[in-house]
Amino acid sequence: MGVEGKEANMRELSASGRGAIGRPMTIGLMLALFIAALDSTVVATAMPVISTSLGGAAHYAWPMTAYLLSSTMSMLLCGGISFSFGLRRVYAVGLVLFAASSALCAGASTVEMLAAFRFLQGIGGGILEAGVFIAAAVMMPPRDRGPYLGAASAMYGVANVVGPVFGGAVAQGLSWHVIFLVNVPVAAGAFVLTTKFLPKRNVNDGTFTFDTLGSFAAAVCVVSLTGTFSLAKNVLSFVACMVLCVVSACVLVHIENGKDAPVVPMGLFCRSGVVAGFLSGFCIQFALMTCVTYLPRVFQEMLGMAASSSGAALIPMTLLLVAGSNISGAVFRATGRLRAIAGVSSLIVLGASVAFVVAFSTLTPSSIIAFSAVMGLGVGVGMPISNLAAQTGSAKRDAGRATSMAMFFRGLGGTVSTAVCGMLAPAASETGTFTVFCVACVVVLSGLFGSRWIAREIAP
Repeated sequence: MGVEGKEANMRELSASGRGAIGRPMTIGLMLALFIAALDSTVVATAMPVISTSLGGAAHYAWPMTAYLLSSTMSMLLCGGISFSFGLRRVYAVGLVLFAASSALCAGASTVEMLAAFRFLQGIGGGILEAGVFIAAAVMMPPRDRGPYLGAASAMYGVANVVGPVFGGAVAQGLSWHVIFLVNVPVAAGAFVLTTKFLPKRNVNDGTFTFDTLGSFAAAVCVVSLTGTFSLAKNVLSFVACMVLCVVSACVLVHIENGKDAPVVPMGLFCRSGVVAGFLSGFCIQFALMTCVTYLPRVFQEMLGMAASSSGAALIPMTLLLVAGSNISGAVFRATGRLRAIAGVSSLIVLGASVAFVVAFSTLTPSSIIAFSAVMGLGVGVGMPISNLAAQTGSAKRDAGRATSMAMFFRGLGGTVSTAVCGMLAPAASETGTFTVFCVACVVVLSGLFGSRWIAREIAP
């Protein structure tokens, strides 16, 4: 099928799906997104118990790193695979894989086995995360996506705070196996509520053309890039991953140029609005993960709070993040103003980061809670923007793949933030707080500058 036919089929698919995301389907998609986002954080606080139970202290970080690597990879590839095979098929496979691998994780007898199953779980989780946002791109007109994407973005904030608390409580009070087993019935419910209603046809009208070489090169590039920051403390591993990332990126560009259906359309990087969306997602997630990663250590190591109390102290940040995401979606639907929302988000996040920098030597539990709550509001307002900017700035046939790439850059922002916090502040201190949030200020300023290329207003 020629390009014109593909474009026509894509328009038909989008038009037929407009308004089709009803409440039951939305609930199912949000449930799937929540458990996928939860599983990227829930294991962290449970790993001491898990490693003791399985006797694998030497490979303590493997299950967490395995999930991070595979989920980041599948998020990037999900758009291209859905373009070729149809979102319904891909999402159904993701749900089944996520549920099955969760059950396997619960039955793991060694840390190495758990890491292998977590790698499979991450593939399914990445598909679920990207698929929720791709559904909006192919089934709803742009202005109607605001409230939906606001609710979806809020799931990340809830998962970032609930995950560590839930993981630690369940591992100590019940059994660490429950952390994984709970995913199975939730995934089954999400399967019933969602897969029947997602778009069945692929945009190639039944002609399956899968970009195998491009997918492989993209996977190598993503895994090596993620590994670069995950292994930043080991100089040799850092250099090796960086070299592999650069080489695979060059190969990817060479493979994808001129293809009709590339898994990573290089033309997206020539669209300023799309690139600004990628940058926005990176910067917002960087700021969020700075708080999520570093502030619990401040509470515990500097202020002497218990681990459970330090997690609870971030609840106001989560509540305002949820509120901000939903407010942002509603305002976008009513006004269509995208650039203004992005600018307001960056200014709020910048203000909170500056507050941490100015008050680094006089921080108290109350001031940290207040500053982080403001940060949560700003992050929440900005969270839907990266996907909206990428989707509306790209051609219709590339909207799904642009969404996957926006998800990838947002995840990369969190990965880089976690690595930076670990390198600059191995232990919480006044100097560490000042340094970490100075870096956050610089990153957020770059996002604010980049927002000038986001579309000013999106028509109904």
